[in-house]
Amino acid sequence: MRLKYSHEKALYWVPSDHIGQVSVFQKLVHGLMKHGKKQKAFVLLSKAILTAQQKLESQTDKQLPSTARSSVLGFEFVAQAIENVRPSVEVRSKKIAGISREIPCLVPTGRGQGLAIRWIIESARSRKKTGSRGFADNLADELLDAYLQRGTPRQKRDNLHKTATTNRAYLRYRWW
Repeated sequence: MRLKYSHEKALYWVPSDHIGQVSVFQKLVHGLMKHGKKQKAFVLLSKAILTAQQKLESQTDKQLPSTARSSVLGFEFVAQAIENVRPSVEVRSKKIAGISREIPCLVPTGRGQGLAIRWIIESARSRKKTGSRGFADNLADELLDAYLQRGTPRQKRDNLHKTATTNRAYLRYRWW
């Protein structure tokens, strides 16, 4: 089998127990991609992951959990970062008696991963606008923040959960 891109070759030889994490990695590559430039997105993500892992290993904060200090495989690092940002509850609007109410509902895993990926990429792009560093460095910082459960995407997740909690009185209006 002849592979067209080097990133396909890298993902082709992945152990079978990492397949779920590879799909998250692929979603992140597809989210980063612009104008069909998949190879460029893959290189940016690879640089960002290496930079984030180096920063994680170099940090000597005593506040870091012991699991964060150990060296982590790239797929596991990305999967854990996205899992830390992934929302489990969201609110949807429904009109009841002429009044729009926000009704909390569970988020499917795929949609939650998509939201987390979008939030991480959006936050990295907004960092790029304000700073003079490259996009790979900003993405590395966002991935590291997501892995350590802090940063803008984590705040969005927490605000979404807070909104769902405040509107749980309308849970009985859920229709699905």
